[in-house]
Amino acid sequence: MQTVSVFLHTTNQHYIERFCHILQSMQEKIDTSPVRIECRVEEHECHTQFRFVSWSREEYTCETLEYMASFVALLVTEWTVQVMEVELLRTFLKRKERGALIHKFDEIYPYIQFVFHELDEVRENMNRSTRKAAIYEQVLQYMEDEPHLYLEGFVKFRLKNYRILLDKAFEMGLQQYQQDKEYQEFVELLRFFVSKQEHRYPLVHVVLRETQEFIMYDQDDAKIDLSQLDTILGFRPDRQEDYIMSALIALAPEKIVIHGVEDSNVLMQTMRAVFEDRVLACVSCAHCLTTPGNLDFQFSSHYNT
Repeated sequence: MQTVSVFLHTTNQHYIERFCHILQSMQEKIDTSPVRIECRVEEHECHTQFRFVSWSREEYTCETLEYMASFVALLVTEWTVQVMEVELLRTFLKRKERGALIHKFDEIYPYIQFVFHELDEVRENMNRSTRKAAIYEQVLQYMEDEPHLYLEGFVKFRLKNYRILLDKAFEMGLQQYQQDKEYQEFVELLRFFVSKQEHRYPLVHVVLRETQEFIMYDQDDAKIDLSQLDTILGFRPDRQEDYIMSALIALAPEKIVIHGVEDSNVLMQTMRAVFEDRVLACVSCAHCLTTPGNLDFQFSSHYNT
């Protein structure tokens, strides 16, 4: 017979309830035969004890000897990720930030989740499976020498690598949140400025080229000379999207038609954010034939009507 005990502070009933819920779910889904694992809950003055007892209907093997530890390690891992992870991230925010950001966790958290789910060279070690593996191995290692695990303390003091990983994800998510807020504030400023402009052109067409260049035409399909734009701006933006936006703000059109660009395109989203309903999309006219990858005529365009 094997025994392992997990302790949780009685002061936080939410932690205990979630632990019980995850335990029940695992008992329903995981078959540990021929080993039987039973959990007995005992209440103490300061802690709730989950005492796991296991025995086998057959002679133990090297594999079945690990069933108990593996089951408890998986349970602790699931509880940590499902319950404590968000609490730890909240703690990071309170410890590192001051002012209004302290109360913005619900807005920041989706950006951290985005970091977790982004699989690239920087973030591939942050996905859910990798985080679980880091916790699982640490719990197994701990239980090799110690049959009693005080869960809150274990997460706080033993899972250092996991906490470092969370802290890195928090910093990246917070940075993306702040950049997005700055972008939104900038767009709001541009929208206000554009709304006060007098229109210089009734209509401007924006046609993108495969070479990452673009051409603009007026309402009579005459090419608009942008050679003086750099002089007016005092510089030439590095990104094509920024250059197009700068040109449109300088031209101050009443209506804008962009050709061959999907609604999900970043440029299209930015244009709609700044110019709102003055932006129209077209994918099936003579201009669209010159845009990259646009040979699918799905509907007619009536942008001049």
